[in-house]
Amino acid sequence: MEQKTKEVNTYYRFQIFLGDEQSDGTIKKTRNVGMAYLSEGQSIYTIRLWTFSWDRYYILPDKNDSSRFLLMTREASRSPQAKNKYYWNIVGNAVADSKIGLIRLDFDLIDKPIFMSIHPETSPSSRNVPYPDDLPSAA
Repeated sequence: MEQKTKEVNTYYRFQIFLGDEQSDGTIKKTRNVGMAYLSEGQSIYTIRLWTFSWDRYYILPDKNDSSRFLLMTREASRSPQAKNKYYWNIVGNAVADSKIGLIRLDFDLIDKPIFMSIHPETSPSSRNVPYPDDLPSAA
């Protein structure tokens, strides 16, 4: 009997944190508030914020500007006849600043600046640790 092996995806983790903007344009990290995950070969990040640990948020790249993103949630369609499997809801936007290596996340209902590193964590274990709750495909 042939034994099937489960394909293991490689995930990259990115820190999400609160920060204070300094006069020289840099950001001083003040507190970790979550993590973003990106599956190798994908373009949609999945976000977990510790304050809202029961919800998932997504960062989708803008089709026309690689430095801009939409922050979104999604909910499964309840109708079996629905054209789309998910309904996407815009909950904010984001802008990347490659000079400082961060994406500024601006959620509609959160008034504090939240930042995400554009560089994945470098520890080898960060790519081999499974995502909490088995990260589903984002699309």
